[in-house]
Amino acid sequence: MLALLLPCTPATAQQPLSLGLQQAIELGMGRSLALRNSDLELDESRALQGLARARFMPKLDLVALGTYAQVSTNVGFISNLSAIGDLNFDLSGDGYAVVQNTFVNVGLALTLPLIDFARSPLQQAARAGMQSAQAEQVEQQRTTRYAIQSAYLNAQLAEALIPVWESALQVSTRLLRDAKAIRREGLAARIDTLQAEALLETDRLGLVEARSQRQVNLSALARSLNLPAKQTISLSEPLRPMPAWPLSLEASLEQAMVDRPALEALQQQRRAELARVQVARASGLPQVGLLLGAGISGDWLNVPTAGTNQTTNVQASGSASGSFYDWGAVVSLRQPIFDGGLTRESVALARRRAERGEVAIDLARQTITQQVETFYANHQASGAQMKAASAAANAGAEAVRDALLRYRAGVAPITELLVAQRNLQVARSAAAAAIHRWNLSRVGLELETGQVSAKEI
Repeated sequence: MLALLLPCTPATAQQPLSLGLQQAIELGMGRSLALRNSDLELDESRALQGLARARFMPKLDLVALGTYAQVSTNVGFISNLSAIGDLNFDLSGDGYAVVQNTFVNVGLALTLPLIDFARSPLQQAARAGMQSAQAEQVEQQRTTRYAIQSAYLNAQLAEALIPVWESALQVSTRLLRDAKAIRREGLAARIDTLQAEALLETDRLGLVEARSQRQVNLSALARSLNLPAKQTISLSEPLRPMPAWPLSLEASLEQAMVDRPALEALQQQRRAELARVQVARASGLPQVGLLLGAGISGDWLNVPTAGTNQTTNVQASGSASGSFYDWGAVVSLRQPIFDGGLTRESVALARRRAERGEVAIDLARQTITQQVETFYANHQASGAQMKAASAAANAGAEAVRDALLRYRAGVAPITELLVAQRNLQVARSAAAAAIHRWNLSRVGLELETGQVSAKEI
């Protein structure tokens, strides 16, 4: 269904794509490059596991050999000829012979490792690597979801600040108009109009910055959704508070540790490193292999010219051919005696990496704990901030109205109105920022614990 949201014709290529938060999540999870990369890493781990199994499987090879040799000789006995061997001719005096030989062999060779102490550790390491990749894939799903949510929430905050600055600009514009009118009547000092102009330009600056941040955040959201560069998006949901986080701090910490793919990935990586310790040790242990071979050979020997005496020019010729088959078995034993300390150092290196894996797990636990506590504290604080900012905004609006009436009546200086207007703008911005902080800490707790509300599933 979400695929239908993406424009597919040139006529609608520039139409903004309106998305709610849940729509953005579903669309982004299906198009994420990070998740695609995680899938490829998992496929790579499966391939490595297959290679570890294939290393110790029997190997069957087809072998073939073909040779041709020609020898001209005046010696009756010929020895150590390549592909011919030894020949004996009855040549006397200055006799000579020409020998041609063709040899062909075709066979099969079966290689089977019988004893190799690296087999089981290598397969364990490959299996742990694949399980680590699976856990990292699940963790990447959480991370991608959080990245999309945070990008959407940042865009919501920018959208919410624009009307705040627009409202402030309207008031400052009206204030400057009133100040100029009062001054024309000689009832206000020049400083009043100067302060009103300063407030107006400050509000303009804030509005320009808010609009710029909106474009930046919408672009960041589009990139997190992996949309085409020309595709623009808009938000269909305004900034409003999400439901409160339902778990206590203790329950959140427990959930973050019990079911956290990032920790599972590190634990599987450590298991792989421990298995590689055994692989390193196995390089110094004996290996026994079996080689079985069988084949058939054919030989064609031709002696087109054989002379016993060049003076009498007596010549003869002959040929012979035949075939034979053979088979055999070889059991090989390899026991390293001294390798210059390579095995010892390889074992030490594998142990250090396994120890680093254990430290990495502890560091990850500390990081997760800190993240949960930070998100939880921000969530609790932003709840109170939302209430205070909302009350401040309501009071600030009343203060601006009263100060405006007092200024127009000439019983209050413009400074009082400027302060009231600035306080109102600050309170409204703080209210939007508090809601954003509340929502962002909520989705951060979802990232750390994996808990998602039923409405978002």
